[in-house]
Order: sequence, then C-alpha cells, then structure tokens
Amino acid sequence: MNSEKNIIVRMMDWLVNTLAKTLVSLFDGVKNAVDHANPSLFGLVATLLPFALPLPVAFMTSHSAQTFFNWDTWAANVLGFGLEGLGLLVWVKLVDGIVANIQSNNEKVENFVGFLWGVAIAYEMLLIIINVILALEDGANLIYALALLLICLLPALSAAMYGLHKREVINQLGRESQEAKEWKERDRQETKEREEREHQERLALEERIRQERREDAMKRAEMKLKYASDTKEEKFNKDKSFRK
Repeated sequence: MNSEKNIIVRMMDWLVNTLAKTLVSLFDGVKNAVDHANPSLFGLVATLLPFALPLPVAFMTSHSAQTFFNWDTWAANVLGFGLEGLGLLVWVKLVDGIVANIQSNNEKVENFVGFLWGVAIAYEMLLIIINVILALEDGANLIYALALLLICLLPALSAAMYGLHKREVINQLGRESQEAKEWKERDRQETKEREEREHQERLALEERIRQERREDAMKRAEMKLKYASDTKEEKFNKDKSFRK
C-alpha cells in the first residue's frame, strides 16, 4: 500500500513539475517575443501615426473651408489634405534639421532650421485660424475651441515623433554600415595576411626543397668522385701487380 502511494505521489510530482516547467517555458517565450517585437512595433506605430492622425484634421479643415468660406467640396478637400501634407513634410524635416544642427553646429543648417520654423509656425497659425478662431467667431464655446486646438496639434506631434524615429533609424543604419565596412576591412586584412603567410610558407618550402636538392646533388657528386677515385686506385693496383 505504501509502495502504491509512493508511486502515485511520484507521478503527481512529475506531472506538477512538468506542468510548471511548461508554463515557465511558455511565458518566457512570450516575454522574449514581446521584447524582440517592441522595437519593430514602435517603429510601425511611429511610421503610421503621421499619416493617420492628419486625416481627421484634413477633413475638419475641409469642412471649415466649406462652412466659413463657402468653398466647393473639391477645393476644400485640396486645402485640407494639402495643408496636412505640408505640415507632415515641414515638421519631419524640422525635427531632422534640429537634430542635425545639434550634431554639427553648421551655420547653413541653422539657417535651414530657421526657415523650417517659419513654415511650421505659418502652417500651425493657418490651421488654428481656420478651425479654431473661426469656430469661436461662429459662437463655439471655449471648451470646444480648446479641444479643436489640441486636435490641430496632433499631426505636428506625430510628425515630430516620426522625425525623431527617422533620425534614429538613419543613425542605426549608419552604424551598421560602418560596422559592415570595418568587418569587411578586417576580413580583407586577414585574407591579405593569410595569403602573405601562405606565400612566405611556399617560398620557405621551395627554398627547403632547393636546398635538399643541392645537398642531394652534392652527395651524388661526392659519391661519383669517390667511386671514380676507388676505380682509379683499383686500376692502379692491378697495373702495379701486373708489372711485378
């Protein structure tokens, strides 16, 4: 009976331990997958937001142009989407220019950043006047106007974040390219050193073979000389004995 209980207890322990290890392995795998996916997910969000958030603002600007200016639908849509496209370009380039100016302190970059600041301010002023100021003039309450103001700032914020992400990607690609060049240069240098070492080894081997051949030739010459000397001495002894 005790033996049966011990077997059952051991089986239960094995099942519990196996289940615990399986859960730990599963959660570790999920954690590693999330950790590895976070940079890609952040990059995807940073890329999509600057193109998604301006869409409602573009429609809002188009509606304001139709309401306050009595524009046709096509003209109001061109204004709304064109204005948001301009805002996306200027804010991305502005953030990129600010980061480049911090890294280089170039006067030309500073002038370029100043120009972009002027365009960005003009874009925001036009956007706010069309969607917020005219709404206030039309009788909108202050809370509604404040909400419109914050909404008008969303495309600029998303474009700025995209500009920062773009600069990070460019820097990362530059580092990877530099590392690839350094690795290629190290590989080329190692290949060159290996070829030079093999060449020196071949030269040493050829020299050793030539030395061995010279030694063999000298030994053969000595053997020939010795053989000729022995033959001559033997012939001389025969002649001497014949004379006697």
